[in-house]
Amino acid sequence: MRPAEQGASSAVYFTMRNAGAEPLVIYGIEIDVAGDASIHQSMDHNGMASMVKQDSVIVPSNGSVTFAERGLHIMAGNLHTALRVGDTVVARLLIRPARVDTLHVPVRE
Repeated sequence: MRPAEQGASSAVYFTMRNAGAEPLVIYGIEIDVAGDASIHQSMDHNGMASMVKQDSVIVPSNGSVTFAERGLHIMAGNLHTALRVGDTVVARLLIRPARVDTLHVPVRE
């Protein structure tokens, strides 16, 4: 996660691996320090950067999906507190079938 001031937005980056035989569907995220969080895909159309909200992301069986800068990522908005390098943020991925994965996300440049 990137550093940010209180009230601002930040982005969360990680790789989700699925060693199971069935695909997983990430359909939401909760972040303790954010008023809202959602999945976005960065896009470039004729030199103009934009983001498109995604309702869900499929992690294929025996595969992975990377959430990274200038690609798929989590936007954390309306931060309740400033995020500083060295902080750790707790996030929960809402996954189908019925599952919640807890992430401990470091804040770094």
